[in-house]
Amino acid sequence: MINFTRAFDSAWERMMVILFRPFDFGKWLVIGLSAFLAGLLQGGNGFNGSSFNNLGNLNKSSGSQIPSANLQQLQSSFAHIITGMQIGLIVFLAAVFMLFIFALIFVMYWLGARGQFLLLDNVVRNRGNIGWPWQYYSRQANSLFGIYLLFMAVSFAIIVPIIVVAVVMALPLFHQHRWPAGGEIVGFIVLGLVYLAIVFALGFVFFVFREFGVPIMFRNGLMARPAFMETMGLIGKHPGSVMIFILLRIALSIAVAVVSVAACCVCCIGVIPYVGTVAILPALIYVRCFTLDCLAQFGPQYDVWTVDVPPPGPLGTPPFTPQPPLG
Repeated sequence: MINFTRAFDSAWERMMVILFRPFDFGKWLVIGLSAFLAGLLQGGNGFNGSSFNNLGNLNKSSGSQIPSANLQQLQSSFAHIITGMQIGLIVFLAAVFMLFIFALIFVMYWLGARGQFLLLDNVVRNRGNIGWPWQYYSRQANSLFGIYLLFMAVSFAIIVPIIVVAVVMALPLFHQHRWPAGGEIVGFIVLGLVYLAIVFALGFVFFVFREFGVPIMFRNGLMARPAFMETMGLIGKHPGSVMIFILLRIALSIAVAVVSVAACCVCCIGVIPYVGTVAILPALIYVRCFTLDCLAQFGPQYDVWTVDVPPPGPLGTPPFTPQPPLG
């Protein structure tokens, strides 16, 4: 069982050493940037042709001699043209919007994967550096980015069919302008429970891997897949400790959210993404140190604080002299 009291105390001391002993504003800004980057790794409109019915009044008021049948045919043809143009425009804009969203997600995941290793390097080695860890951990960061995309694809493959089934079940109700009744209510409840169970399971795995798997990659020089398998092994060996850790991390996340809201209320510049991260950096570093201290209690192979030089990698010996570790 993890000694959470010791982890809380140790995390506070490490946070104070990293940010305040001594205080270095430049270092603070660099670590804030790495924390900001790491944080990144978290209808239709129908056409109604009835509005053209007013054109019939133009025939009467203008005294034109266009036959009524021809006018109705003209109205119908024009309405079909406009409807086709509108549907095509909606489809095009929706496709562009979805491509933009996916591109934005890809960029955020890629930057977030790099940011995870930047923040770990700066916290564990007690420094502010971007360039070297960005380059050194590029392969592991790309591996992490790949497994995040896999998570996203699996989530879509599981969740989208459930949403499609829900829509198919709801369509008759919309056409009949009524609420579900009897077995229909049971069907929606069952579908909702299945959806929540899947979302919870995926969120659980996703969260634990981000909290434990990424530091394991950092500590042991692993790629994402073996680190993921090792993380799942930790859950199997220490289910009680992992569940308590998750509950405590949720509580800490709520506390950080409260601090963020308070910072925004005191100073409106807190809503600016990077500036907001810099403003609440002590809380973010404290949470990260707490996670790393909990992980270290599973065994020496998970203790990132014993890392004083990077593990062997594609760039060989690092071109700098690292500061002594905090452990």
